[in-house]
Amino acid sequence: MEVIDLLFSLTPKTKKEDLFDRERELKDLEKLLETYPIVVITGLRRVGKSSLVKVFLNKSDLLHITVDGRRLYETSGGNISSHHLTRFLGEELSRISKSQKLLNVLKRVRGITVSGTSIELNPKEFSLSDLLEKLNETAKRRKKKIVIFFDEAQYLRYYGSRGGNDLLALFAYCYDNFENVRFIISGSEVGVLHDFLKLEDYSSPLHGRGIGFLTVRPFTFDQSVDFLMEGFREVGEKINFDVEEIVREIDGIVGYLVLFGVKYLEKKKKDEALKEVFHAVKALFEKEMEELRKRSERYPFILRQIARGINTWSALKNIFRAKGDFIGDSRLYSLLETLEKMSFIEKTQSGYRIVDPVFERILRE
Repeated sequence: MEVIDLLFSLTPKTKKEDLFDRERELKDLEKLLETYPIVVITGLRRVGKSSLVKVFLNKSDLLHITVDGRRLYETSGGNISSHHLTRFLGEELSRISKSQKLLNVLKRVRGITVSGTSIELNPKEFSLSDLLEKLNETAKRRKKKIVIFFDEAQYLRYYGSRGGNDLLALFAYCYDNFENVRFIISGSEVGVLHDFLKLEDYSSPLHGRGIGFLTVRPFTFDQSVDFLMEGFREVGEKINFDVEEIVREIDGIVGYLVLFGVKYLEKKKKDEALKEVFHAVKALFEKEMEELRKRSERYPFILRQIARGINTWSALKNIFRAKGDFIGDSRLYSLLETLEKMSFIEKTQSGYRIVDPVFERILRE
């Protein structure tokens, strides 16, 4: 069965009327962009980060360019060069250049040729910093912001020969010089925070700069129930099971809820649909754990302990010592803080907890 309805769609949302109950996050993103040159969108995989940003940009009157890191990675064969980025930007500029005022701006950028409404970029002459300078001037005259959205930004660590550092240097330059240019960066927390932005690395061009963070959190229990009920109403599907039971199993991560809805409509069996969701999440989880393990074996160890109830700083410190790992206090704090930033865990009054209940269940196995 082909599912084309608004809520039970596996592709990111682009229109506000299709986005379910994210009013607060949309307002928060608007405020952050007013303050910070760079805003990083964090949150669990499939929680709806891309949908949030796409809807925000499409409903705003801000000039914006979207760079899909995954598409760049795939079309480049895993080795993204300035040529690949330039070609991609040419496509994006053609999309947004319907305004004659913008065409006039682009004519003044080195390496860009404008013929009618057709745009061509010469990779050997084109300068991204020159483009951003001209766009910044235009945005300043209009008293607006220009937004560059890097989605799936973890793949940008494959840009150039220095692991994306050339792009980070460009971000830092724009941060310091172009007051009307804004960057939104989103993607896998492990890849974005560790491998691309490298915010904890003193040698990173962005180290020490003020950056805005917006965490897209899972839906509450009630929101999740409403989401599933509305999704089934949209397709005219009458269900004979307790939706609350499903939400207790998979919580409020919108991607899981959508996948359950799609699989239920396909199989018409609640338990089969749930099994499909857990199978997909387990594969995703194993990939995430492998990515974490590459950075430090301590990350998956900490997550397993928290899932088993060893969830305070002192208890974690003791269990590290018990296995002969005399980790320093500052290092343990840093590991826990990073796991929080990556939305794997959160700190509560009773200790740390795993944010994603499906991940927690898999960790306990």
